[in-house]
Amino acid sequence: MAVTAGVCRTFVITENAKVYGFGRNYAGILGNGTTEQTDVFVPIRSEDDLAPAFNGEHAIMVATSLMQCACVTEEGSLWTWGGSVVDGELFFGDGNSRLRPQCVVPELYGRSRARMVALGLEFAMLLTVDGHIWNYGDGTRGQLGHGDLFDKRVLTKIDPVCFGGGLITMISAGTLHSIAQVAEGGLLYTWGSAVRGALGHSTHELYALIPKVLPAATFGGDDIASFDAGFRYSIVVTVPGRVYATGDNYDGQLGLGHRRKSKTFQLVGGTNPFENQAVRTVSCGSRHSLFITNTGVLWSCGRTLDNIDPLQPRTFVRHLDPTRIVTDVRFKVASAGLMHSAAIACNGDLYTWGCEVSQMKYQKKRNGPVLRNYLGDFLVPKRMHRIVFSNQRLGRWHTIQYKRALAIMMSSHLRLASDSVVQDFEPELLRMIMSLTCFQPRNDTGIALRRLIGF
Repeated sequence: MAVTAGVCRTFVITENAKVYGFGRNYAGILGNGTTEQTDVFVPIRSEDDLAPAFNGEHAIMVATSLMQCACVTEEGSLWTWGGSVVDGELFFGDGNSRLRPQCVVPELYGRSRARMVALGLEFAMLLTVDGHIWNYGDGTRGQLGHGDLFDKRVLTKIDPVCFGGGLITMISAGTLHSIAQVAEGGLLYTWGSAVRGALGHSTHELYALIPKVLPAATFGGDDIASFDAGFRYSIVVTVPGRVYATGDNYDGQLGLGHRRKSKTFQLVGGTNPFENQAVRTVSCGSRHSLFITNTGVLWSCGRTLDNIDPLQPRTFVRHLDPTRIVTDVRFKVASAGLMHSAAIACNGDLYTWGCEVSQMKYQKKRNGPVLRNYLGDFLVPKRMHRIVFSNQRLGRWHTIQYKRALAIMMSSHLRLASDSVVQDFEPELLRMIMSLTCFQPRNDTGIALRRLIGF
């Protein structure tokens, strides 16, 4: 989640752990202290504009929903801003919106550290490092998993017994349903609204009020590498790179070659899935899905923009099978939003396309060309200029930059750094310093979460 495309807005994380956002600013969801819409990426700021956001902590993932945004830092803190459809509720339970990020105290979620956050339409889930799920918000479709249809105004832990006592390694929040994976055996659990078959349990029930396990045979006995929940549908990627999908398929978002819903997980791709490339990760939006293969090739299926003539109404076309997005760029992570998409290339560049996405172009001026920002509709991925992000790469997976490595090496050089304070450092200590300049996930981070953040 170095990039997340929500409802008419996008958030990204740079390699130096800064968070930027743009788009519609309902309830102050952009976190810049106002409720004004912006068509240019702006950095998330603290209450004191001179102080670093998140108290100087390093963001590793960001999530957004209709009116709320949340971020987890490398240090294990949870931050949130914006509001919510349900009585303006946030994680704090006081009914107040926040125009800037505010830290959620660990006492509200068992005094643990935050590992991951996922936001549904009107509910939120938090995964802690001790493997437990806490959530709050709208529970009228069973999406909170507490065995009832009641809302929760404060963070409430799902009983670990619901997962067979297993520890959770990753979560995903759809519009009205939830998915979680346990460490032991890697099994998936789904709960919430079962409308259109989103849970994959082949039942006629409207809801699953507590987490319900999906048998390993559901995915051919393969281990799970990635999964995501969208608007009334779910998609799973296995370690060998096969894709399974279930739920609503009105716009072909399941990639099954037709528009019929499925109440059970079906294999995606037909006889020649993704040109025989293994899929690495998936993102589910409202009516379209994105896939990235192990070679970094981007694929999509579902409803997509077909006409960008400003003098004509927008029109859309449906791709019922996964379709390769033709570009020479290789991608690491992608996010499918309501009517637009965003993806980060392996080199750290941001690409956006769809409806109302932010872009930049040069305008001719008397003193030379000037880079200006504008909103537009795009049929294909368009690169966002890095100047918007202070010339930083996006994503936290990058190795140490050449100039930083050169600075460390020069500081230990016998002749060039004869008076350097690190002249007498042991080689092992220097290697440790270099490794610490780059973020690395915790050793107990599961494969699905690793892939989600770009590793």
